[in-house]
Amino acid sequence: MKNVSTILSILSLAGVAGLFVMQFAGSTSSNKPVSAGAQTDSHTHGQIGYFEMDSIEQHYAFVKNVRDQLKKDEDNITAELGSMKKNYMGRIQQLQSKAPTMSQQEGEAAQAEINQMQMTLQQREAKLTQDLQEKQFKMMKEINDKIADFLKSFNADKKYAYIISRSPGDFVYFADSTYNITDDVIKGLNAAYKK
Repeated sequence: MKNVSTILSILSLAGVAGLFVMQFAGSTSSNKPVSAGAQTDSHTHGQIGYFEMDSIEQHYAFVKNVRDQLKKDEDNITAELGSMKKNYMGRIQQLQSKAPTMSQQEGEAAQAEINQMQMTLQQREAKLTQDLQEKQFKMMKEINDKIADFLKSFNADKKYAYIISRSPGDFVYFADSTYNITDDVIKGLNAAYKK
């Protein structure tokens, strides 16, 4: 089962890659740097704000709640499958202890029962794992959507041409901390989440 932060990192990495492709692919306009306080007509010329995704993961209350819920779900799945496996192993031991006195027909019935229990266990494990992965994906999309929606309103004044997320392992080797908006993003996301 995938780790929540791994999925968030993958989503942010994909976003960063897409933004860089868009930035450098067809831009023929002026790429003059714009100072942090400079005003322009309707857009800045390439000013990029960024936030640290690992800080969002640590301090955004919604992410914490999602992580807690997914952990509970994983624990419930582990407990359910553990109970099923325990019953399965107990039944195998019970049938093995009776094996010397079983007739051929009883032995075949016992083997069929064990096979059925094993198949049921495997199907249940596959179903629970798939359900959890679907829930993880849905929750990660919801987190991503909440961040994107917040950033649209945060950047309503069009101060930034792009706002990207940074995560450990990204291909961003330098970022001027002047454009780090992590604290503002965390405060805004948490304020919106409390509502």
